[in-house]
Amino acid sequence: MELNLNKSCTDGYISRSQIARVLTEDWVKTNSYCPSCGNEYLNRFENNAPVADFICSSCKSEYELKSKKDAFTLKIVDGSYRTMMQRINSENNPHFFFLNYSLQTFEVLNFLVIPNHYFR
Repeated sequence: MELNLNKSCTDGYISRSQIARVLTEDWVKTNSYCPSCGNEYLNRFENNAPVADFICSSCKSEYELKSKKDAFTLKIVDGSYRTMMQRINSENNPHFFFLNYSLQTFEVLNFLVIPNHYFR
């Protein structure tokens, strides 16, 4: 597994948050697989899909990616609390990927998967 982030995928981006999003989503797309069924390919949802970043083309499991350059704490920042809570409590709640990275070395430091059944 490649732990380096692909800096070339951020060409044209200026916003630090957009650069972080593109870097980490590209890394997951390139280096991850579906933990639910083992399928080698995860497809991206369109940007701004509510609490969904990836879907498995085989088993249809959905994944939300949360990335942070600092160590994770007890709270994970999200855009809309209401949307997140509705999605977590839905019948089709997503699994979560948590990715910790370094912008100094452009590498992944930690990558965790939290299955959706922990949120039911």
